[in-house]
Amino acid sequence: MLKEILKMFRESGGPLDLKALAAKLDVETSALEGMLTTLVRQGKLREVEVGSADCRACHSRLTCAYMVGGVSLGKVYELPEG
Repeated sequence: MLKEILKMFRESGGPLDLKALAAKLDVETSALEGMLTTLVRQGKLREVEVGSADCRACHSRLTCAYMVGGVSLGKVYELPEG
């Protein structure tokens, strides 16, 4: 399952949120969150702190699908740079 998750991130070309990813994989968000935490610990993914300095520097911050009115819609993950 972890390989499938990483494949989805590579194919997406950008960040994915927990709820959407859980729906695509047809798994409970609580189970998926544990798997994502494992991948983050391994350095294969990183959790995006929506609304952080990374977001303020993002050119898409005003139209971001993960924020509404400056409020995060949930946990978001992405492949690490490099």
